[in-house]
Amino acid sequence: MPYRTFNNWLFDGKPNSPIPRPKMDENKKIITPDILKYNSPIRNTYVIGLFLKNPSLNFYLNNYFNDINLWYLSREELFKFIKKCVIDFRVRKNNLMFYKYQKRKILYDKLRDKQPILKNDDLLLLCDIIENSPNKKSIYDSLNLEMPKKLKVKKAKQIKAKKISLKEFLEKHFFVKEIERSS
Repeated sequence: MPYRTFNNWLFDGKPNSPIPRPKMDENKKIITPDILKYNSPIRNTYVIGLFLKNPSLNFYLNNYFNDINLWYLSREELFKFIKKCVIDFRVRKNNLMFYKYQKRKILYDKLRDKQPILKNDDLLLLCDIIENSPNKKSIYDSLNLEMPKKLKVKKAKQIKAKKISLKEFLEKHFFVKEIERSS
């Protein structure tokens, strides 16, 4: 939700719109998160990395912000500056990079150990290429990996249960002792 809030604010087209502050409803439930909070997932490097598909803005940001000085800016200053850049460079929402979430596989972990210089997205792409390759077995053998085995799913047998009364259940599973009441 903080990503959606940030993107909606970034691409609203109004240069002087305030950065969204957290809002709560009557039940103290957060409606909009605080994107300026210290533990917000929207960090300076995330904001800079959004514009990889826009070469002119990416080149500009790399020249001025690809060093330690990026961390000396407050988030509020950086967000306002990026919003001005988005308006000046005419960046749209569909120009942003989108990384599809993919579940990590055993192959990914093994390749990460063998090729630590590759980036995560490059490794995921390499895993997809290997999985769709007709020479998949030979690639696994050359990397000294075992082929993943497909699990066979067996259908469970249907068990017919007899309906029994509560008294019969208690007598079957528990020790029942009658107690005389003294008054």
